[in-house]
Amino acid sequence: MRIAIVEDNADVRAQLCGFVEQYAAESQIPLDVEAFADGSAITPYQGGFDIIFMDIEMPQQGGLDTAARIRAVDQSVVLVFVTNMAQYAIRGYEVDALDFVLKPVNYYQFKVKLERAIRRIERRGSAQVTIQTGGALRVLNTDDIYYLETHNRMLYYHTADEVLPVRASMQSAEKQLAAFHFVRCNQCYLVNLRHIQSVQDDFVLVGKDRLAISRRQRTAFMAAVAAYVGGALL
Repeated sequence: MRIAIVEDNADVRAQLCGFVEQYAAESQIPLDVEAFADGSAITPYQGGFDIIFMDIEMPQQGGLDTAARIRAVDQSVVLVFVTNMAQYAIRGYEVDALDFVLKPVNYYQFKVKLERAIRRIERRGSAQVTIQTGGALRVLNTDDIYYLETHNRMLYYHTADEVLPVRASMQSAEKQLAAFHFVRCNQCYLVNLRHIQSVQDDFVLVGKDRLAISRRQRTAFMAAVAAYVGGALL
């Protein structure tokens, strides 16, 4: 995901970029961040960003004007305003802003808003991954993958219709799919939360398969399930 920070204050701009990098390191979600010192620096807007955090009060071109110009060419980018004037944030609804962050910004506050923006993107669509299996390249939609299984140094992609063996590591696949709500229920399985049917005792039903939840992964896995279900209701 690509994130833009539009903020005229150099210290705040650097702080917000640092927050994005800190969250990317903690969550292992690959995030690229680019900074702009004014609304005029990001317009005319050509697309390319998934999330934009934008100050409202800037000297040359304010955030509301910039957001209107961005919305004219991109209806899907997630906009989050950063402001020390809460009343300005109400006008964000005019440009379909997801949320606002009130200055001074702390990491926890920023993290909550960033996670909400990421959930909006995840619900908006999916992605495609390319794998090499059986001597051929296959392109899979992430929504079509139920779970991944590792066994005897092989990785198996389980879909509704087939199981595709790939010579790859679970760790690399986990990083690649982290942004698309895939979470480990134990060391052997990486589950697409979209396809969970139920969780009972120490097992999760994914499609028609019953997978064990390990003690080591249980707390993190259940937290991810709760966050996903909660996010789907927002």
